[in-house]
Amino acid sequence: MSIDLNLNKSTATNFHLVFPKIPSETTITANRPLTLNIFGTIIPSITLDQTESRWQGGRMIFQSGSVTFDQWPINFIVDSKLSNWILLFHWMTSISNNKDTYSDFPNNYMVDASLNIMDNFETSILRVNFKNVWPQSLGEVNFSQREGETILESSATLIYDRYEVVEVE
Repeated sequence: MSIDLNLNKSTATNFHLVFPKIPSETTITANRPLTLNIFGTIIPSITLDQTESRWQGGRMIFQSGSVTFDQWPINFIVDSKLSNWILLFHWMTSISNNKDTYSDFPNNYMVDASLNIMDNFETSILRVNFKNVWPQSLGEVNFSQREGETILESSATLIYDRYEVVEVE
């Protein structure tokens, strides 16, 4: 009998969220992907919608054909120039800014994104591809100093149509 004891664990620095392109970005660097160093996230839950029906006097519950993907919260490290936070901010205000842009067509602000999960040897072990992603909320950046290293952190909630899990071998 063979037991696979994989002691190689993932740590918080082993998660990267990659946006190949940010729709609101118009500068010369617009074609560079945005990679967020994530220190906290989840693979969101997925639920099959159900319908209740009566059949021969009994109750029957069955899947109704729809699937629901929950929101995707992320926590990320903000870089020293706040560039990654500013890119997300501009992305959100290009969708709606309460001044002269109140809504845009979804195809103009949705992009695909990949959550890359690596082991301690920086080898990719799993990739979750999210389709038609856009930010619903962007968290605050807290400017404070505590003992030790000062790290700027923020959070965001992303909306998407669906995701696909790809095992990397």
